[in-house]
Amino acid sequence: MQSFVLAACVALGAACASKPPETDASPTVMRPLERMAGQQIVVFPVQYLASTDTLGQQIPNRAAYLAALDDQIEAAMTARGIKSWAFGREVERASKLNSILMTDARSLSAEWLRGRTLPETSVRDPLAQQVRGLVGLKGSRYALLPVELRFQNRGPGTGVAILRVVMIDSRMALIKWIGEVESDPTRTFSPALAANVAAHFADLVLAP
Repeated sequence: MQSFVLAACVALGAACASKPPETDASPTVMRPLERMAGQQIVVFPVQYLASTDTLGQQIPNRAAYLAALDDQIEAAMTARGIKSWAFGREVERASKLNSILMTDARSLSAEWLRGRTLPETSVRDPLAQQVRGLVGLKGSRYALLPVELRFQNRGPGTGVAILRVVMIDSRMALIKWIGEVESDPTRTFSPALAANVAAHFADLVLAP
């Protein structure tokens, strides 16, 4: 399978005397995960929650909030017609049923993937072994690991939620894609924020 890469494409055009004709064409929406829609993918539970503004400080139960976000991700993806993916709660149940051999799917060794540029494409152990084992339970190869949800300021009284997601080839122990999914700006914290992040995550796969 062809590797995914994060790249910025710049189109260079020659200057001309006449004005180019106007068109009604809508800008192309980038869906870097679109080709994965029909494959068997494991979507792990969101691992970490971080906050640097008042939005994140309004969450009384962090574990419950991340579990609710997992549910919103599943709901958003299935609403787009994705049927072959295994999502957070299902993966967590599988890990607990095999707890003698498998790590809890909510406690992966993914700290090193949080919020920074990665100079490498290899997945380190023990995370590589953890992902390989859990993905293997579902008979899959590729996994999407939502590493961290963080909240950031976007101006006076406004903030956004950002979900960092990593796609992993479990057999080769390689990082195939990294993306950050940003919510719409908001002034208040509400359950709708998780649904908004999940919807934008689903946008990377299929159109609404």
